[in-house]
Amino acid sequence: MKTRHTNSVRTLLVVFTFILLASSCSKKSDPDPLDQYVGTWNETMVNGKASTGDKVAISKSGSVLTLSGFTANDFTATVSGSGFQADNRNIPSGVPFTFNDNSQGQIYLRNLTGSLTGDKLTLTFTVYVASSTQQVTADFTEVFTKK
Repeated sequence: MKTRHTNSVRTLLVVFTFILLASSCSKKSDPDPLDQYVGTWNETMVNGKASTGDKVAISKSGSVLTLSGFTANDFTATVSGSGFQADNRNIPSGVPFTFNDNSQGQIYLRNLTGSLTGDKLTLTFTVYVASSTQQVTADFTEVFTKK
């Protein structure tokens, strides 16, 4: 009887050890591709010309990126394709603008997208300002490096 009990325990130990080894050899999860966006970025170029004005901080929660410091208010972006796109198509900058005729509007960023190439973050967007009498749009491409 004692031998039968000993054999059962040995069998259970062998099975348990095999399961433990198999689970420790399982494929490790790949790093989250969103992590490469996270951090503080310093502007190096605007529309092909050297610049050092803007900074942007990017954090993540789940699959959503939050950009801070680029405009007066934080805004979120969702990954799409090889980059990300702002969730809000018209992002208020919090900056007023006065036209030559003294009409006023607020500056908005439209269609902001971002992508990474090596250690460079590229943001593209359109600046849009409208008042009751005028409107202006201008396209921008800004390049940032990680701080």
